[in-house]
Amino acid sequence: MSRTNRPDAADDRSRVHRLEFTVDWPPGHAAAYLLDGDEPILIDAGMAGEQGRAELIDGLDSHGYVPEDVDHLLLTHSHTDHVGQIETLCEAGDPTVHAPTRIRERFARDLETVEAATRRNLAEAGVDPAYIDSAVDRLVEAHESNRDALALEAVDVWVDDDEPIRVGEREFDPIYTPGHHVTHHCYGTTLGDERVVFAGDMAVEPFRAAAIHVNFDDGVRDGIDAFIDALERLQRYDFDRVYPGHGPIHESYHETLERSVADLEDRIDGCADALAGRDGTTTATDLADELTDSFSERARVLPELVGALEVLEREGTVRSRLEDGVRYYDSA
Repeated sequence: MSRTNRPDAADDRSRVHRLEFTVDWPPGHAAAYLLDGDEPILIDAGMAGEQGRAELIDGLDSHGYVPEDVDHLLLTHSHTDHVGQIETLCEAGDPTVHAPTRIRERFARDLETVEAATRRNLAEAGVDPAYIDSAVDRLVEAHESNRDALALEAVDVWVDDDEPIRVGEREFDPIYTPGHHVTHHCYGTTLGDERVVFAGDMAVEPFRAAAIHVNFDDGVRDGIDAFIDALERLQRYDFDRVYPGHGPIHESYHETLERSVADLEDRIDGCADALAGRDGTTTATDLADELTDSFSERARVLPELVGALEVLEREGTVRSRLEDGVRYYDSA
């Protein structure tokens, strides 16, 4: 049923409809949000793949929409569980696509440069040379998947940091929030008598998104600093309700931010404790092996540990030396 047949659409401007997409990692779903109105707005575009396409169509249909009804698409960041169905929406209709300018800047880097930086930074983190080729392939493939899902020519409006934007009938405040991803933005707006935020992978309940930031591209050592800066930036705002990209809709805005800051501080402190008394032959990978229980957890945590060690070194708590392309740490 298209919106032209949907009763009382014009009277329902403050309604937010949640669409869920299956993903293979906890909590098992990603969420996008449809805002009713004369110009319906979809915030994020769901998971890539045929299952994601079916879930988009079914999710819209459950609220009386079809893909061509979406007039505006507003993106939080360029991960494939948030931009995966842009092509479906653009093939079905003609949405105005709004995306952070930083996505264009990141995609301007050629993949050969990304690959070389990734290889160098994995080696510096102490990854076993026998596994570096496969790790590079996996990480570069992730970059390629993001670019395949979000063709730059599909974007109509580039969103600059912290400059209010008009999307259809609504005004949003973009808030630059890197750390989970270097392009990440949250969007604050007013719905009825509430101030709300479409938070993507920030202010998630009851967990914190990983500090992936740039994976192992150049900038990996900045990930924890960037995440903490983003959380402090968000703490300057007050929102009554959070619409996150994972986990439940909730009203615990400041509590989730405080918990995330504390969790990142625990990560930093855990690295310092693990390095206490070491003799200068410990790598970030050694710490990941010690602090995690599975390969998938190590792969997720390793960029966080690299970022945490950078914080500790800047503070003077630890020191490092680069030897034959590998960085070794001990307590200062």
